[in-house]
Amino acid sequence: MKTVFSGLALPTLALALPQILSGANSGQKLGLPTVGGLLNDVSGLLGSVASSINPDNKRPEPGYEFIAPGPNDSRGPCPGLNLLANYGYLPRNGHVTSSQVIEAVARGFNMGADLATVLAVFAVLSDGDIETQSWWLGAGPNNVGDLNRHSTVEADISPNKEDFYNGCGDNHHISSRIFKQNVEFVKQDPNKEFSYDVMRRQYSANAAFSKQYNPYLYYFPFPSIVSVVAFNFYPEYFSNGTYGAGGVANYESISSIVGAKYDKKTGDYEYVPERWPENWYRRATPYGAVEALTDGFTRIYPANPVAMAFGQIGTPNLNATTLLCNAFQGLNSVTPLAIAGQSRGAQASVTWALGKLIDVGLDGTTLGCPKTTISQNFYPDVKGGPLQPPPVQTKNNGNNVYNKVYHRTAPKQPICDITAPAAPAY
Repeated sequence: MKTVFSGLALPTLALALPQILSGANSGQKLGLPTVGGLLNDVSGLLGSVASSINPDNKRPEPGYEFIAPGPNDSRGPCPGLNLLANYGYLPRNGHVTSSQVIEAVARGFNMGADLATVLAVFAVLSDGDIETQSWWLGAGPNNVGDLNRHSTVEADISPNKEDFYNGCGDNHHISSRIFKQNVEFVKQDPNKEFSYDVMRRQYSANAAFSKQYNPYLYYFPFPSIVSVVAFNFYPEYFSNGTYGAGGVANYESISSIVGAKYDKKTGDYEYVPERWPENWYRRATPYGAVEALTDGFTRIYPANPVAMAFGQIGTPNLNATTLLCNAFQGLNSVTPLAIAGQSRGAQASVTWALGKLIDVGLDGTTLGCPKTTISQNFYPDVKGGPLQPPPVQTKNNGNNVYNKVYHRTAPKQPICDITAPAAPAY
């Protein structure tokens, strides 16, 4: 059964900007607290609980046990997928298929089938193996490609990871200094939660840093969509219970799910395997593509817009339907990265991808897309993109290595020793 998307016009960015841009660049010069101050902040964030839960939504379900990943298990930039593999909702070795992911994100976080399908299709096209419809959660064999591949599904301006260039190839370990910044915003929130206002401020600060210090900033259609809506995921998917309906985007839930463990001695955040906290409940209703795009491009992105190749940006024509049409019609001209140059194979893979989207109601007719192609190429061959990645140390682009502290200081220039101690304060 197809879902028809109609009447989904969003407030235009032009109209949204005056309301949302107040304090848009807050956090650009954020003074982070001392070790003692941060410890007090963290202590003050503990204890909030959901007021409305459904016992059937408690996770993990019986039979799914947390097991920390081993050295040969593939883990990468997506905390939700890493977590699901740690519990066995996905294969523990990190080699997953699109159908496994679509089922697992629904069971684990109640992600809508349309959004899960869009993400899975692009992961296969840009990072995986089309024949088996599979990919690795982190780096592929010999640390090449898959979900760690830059500017495909993984993107610059992440909620709590460094940009690929500034992290010297590390786009997949949680950044201690960025998560500290996020916690500082939470401390200032009236409810002490990772609310939309908090994540809007986090996006604004991260976008400002990337604009100033990342000459390879790459923000083209699909990677930019993933970058923006990832900020929604904190309140919408990582909250304990349904956000806005009694659920809470509390510190206990978010820090555990993204793998940020506070070290009282150093004041840094250690990156540990992602897991659900005790007594955690997924959201009660699915959250899908239309909601994610609507929230991302009206509540997050306008806080500090980064130029991207959507012709509708800044016009009344920007809405969930046109954004989905960009994604849908971009497939008509994209050359899958795995088979670049093989036109017959490319056409077959695009046909497969379009069929997958049609299965969940995302076809051009249902969406009301114009006949012409909107996005000429989803992966233009420009500096910073997947075909011309920034110069980095490839050793930093392998699978996640846990139980370490990464990026204690802001990498205004690429910092290739990613676990180096912070410089002493004077």
